[in-house]
Amino acid sequence: MTIEELQIKLADINHLVETFQTSVALEKYYSDDTVMIEGDGMITSGKENCRQGREIFFQEMLVEFRESKLISQDIAVSADKNYDFVVISNWYNDYTVKVEGQIIDSKSNQISIGYWKDGLVVKESYNYPVITVV
Repeated sequence: MTIEELQIKLADINHLVETFQTSVALEKYYSDDTVMIEGDGMITSGKENCRQGREIFFQEMLVEFRESKLISQDIAVSADKNYDFVVISNWYNDYTVKVEGQIIDSKSNQISIGYWKDGLVVKESYNYPVITVV
């Protein structure tokens, strides 16, 4: 895959995220054995497990989704031979969630680092403010 081909895929992923279609992006662009590392350190392995985690967030925790907006995105050729490219994305997210019975508004930036191999995301980590219930 070339950088130009990756840019086309990223444009589609970004559109899908901004239009609340993350499950479509997961299905199209993530490997079956993808690994996701959440901001609190929780690791989820495998596309099916990642899909289930996203469903819990969107169906059980999310109260209101107002905006997800890409602020910046950079692509680097990976120095690690296990990956072809590394993509660093800065997103602004605005939503309300319900966590352990509490309603929490969240307006924050999220930095995601996606590791690509053979045209698919094989690992992605997220850095965002972790919501703490008091």
